[in-house]
Amino acid sequence: MALKHVSGRLTDSLLLGLVLRLVLILLLVLGGVIWVVDRTLEQAGDRAQDELLRRQSAELLAGLVFRGGGVRVELPNDVAAAYFRRDSGYVYSVYDDKGKVLAESNPMASTWLSPSMALYPAVATMLDTRERDGAERALYMLVQPVDTPRNNKIFVVVGQYRTIDDVLMNAARVALMRDLLLLIGPLFLLAVLAVTGLTRSALGPLRALSREVAAVGSKLRMDGVARIEGRNIPREIRPVVNAFNDVLVELGRSLSAQQALTADTAHQLKTPLAVMQARLEQLADFKGKADVLRDVHRMDRLVRQLLHFAVLSQNSATLKVTDLTPVVREVVGSMVPLARKQRIELRFDAPDRAVNVWLDELQVGEAIVNLVDNAIRHSPKDSIVEVVVTKVGSIEVRDRGAGIPPHEQGLVFNRFWQGPAGEPSKSGAGTGSGLGLALVAEIMRQHGGNATVTSRNGGGSVFELEFRRG
Repeated sequence: MALKHVSGRLTDSLLLGLVLRLVLILLLVLGGVIWVVDRTLEQAGDRAQDELLRRQSAELLAGLVFRGGGVRVELPNDVAAAYFRRDSGYVYSVYDDKGKVLAESNPMASTWLSPSMALYPAVATMLDTRERDGAERALYMLVQPVDTPRNNKIFVVVGQYRTIDDVLMNAARVALMRDLLLLIGPLFLLAVLAVTGLTRSALGPLRALSREVAAVGSKLRMDGVARIEGRNIPREIRPVVNAFNDVLVELGRSLSAQQALTADTAHQLKTPLAVMQARLEQLADFKGKADVLRDVHRMDRLVRQLLHFAVLSQNSATLKVTDLTPVVREVVGSMVPLARKQRIELRFDAPDRAVNVWLDELQVGEAIVNLVDNAIRHSPKDSIVEVVVTKVGSIEVRDRGAGIPPHEQGLVFNRFWQGPAGEPSKSGAGTGSGLGLALVAEIMRQHGGNATVTSRNGGGSVFELEFRRG
């Protein structure tokens, strides 16, 4: 399971996937280079060994003396001494075409050279016993046929055990490989860094494309039209971009039609609802009149918020740096009568100095109205609702209502969410339309800010609007 998780993490990154593949190719190439170098060194060692045997054979052939039907080997003293020392590893033997030993460097030479004694080659032949005796005991041999003055053949065998020459050669080989690895190691790391940098650079157009795609939703909502330009996009990605642009065209048409329908419907409903509310108020009291008026008022509120949603969707906020305190104070002041009517005390607090943020005054005013109205409707009578402008550039609306369970706090800004089963308000002001908080969230999204809700110590909720500082 863990391996599957790691595999998923490795494959969900295009950059990491490409780098890993390129690193694997580098490893294979470097492994091939090291193998070729090692084989080349080994073959060079074998060629050096063969050349040494040829020189030894040439010395022996030069020292052959044919006298009285017999054969002797006469070598210079320094050369002969090497064959007589047991630790030198050099041996030779001379035998005829019947396998009879005619001369040898020491009594054990024919035994040591026995693998070659069964050979009667027509040309010089190399032989070694590495496969049979192992590298440490390997005997390298050269069998050289020689024509005698009596027109018969004899065979000169020169051999060499693994000697100091082999040890030095292998030591040089190991040292060279070690130096090669020490050189390749840093080069490999540099190659990995270069591969990562080049791959990241090659993926630059895709990152630019992702940023452009991220802005598509906002453009589509605001303008009803959005398109990905996709400059410098690789030709392999262009078909995807073109197909996505086609989808955006159709989506823009559908969204524009939906927004227009919502706006037109809301606009058309405003007048009949206003007339209905006026006529109901003029009628004499009858049983259920208050409930009907409340329902009509709620429908009127819903229609107005739908219309505001449509306007927000078609027109983006016009932001400018503004002191947050006067804006909030004016809105809170306008809502004092409503709070008093519901027997709620509305308090306002703000820092002494200006709190400058980026905002659209009309939209922020609508957001504050919705939050304060929501707090008044869900607070018990004779309680206090506080509206606070903080030093860090945010607005907090604190109430003493029933509060919102933590597991539902992430849902309150969804459209038409009204709490568990449309929970009635504590003040008796009726339930809302379920669009107010969604409208607040949309306004804050256009401001590049954030709307959150948390539970308040002692009961109730704290709604916070966070703005970008100016």
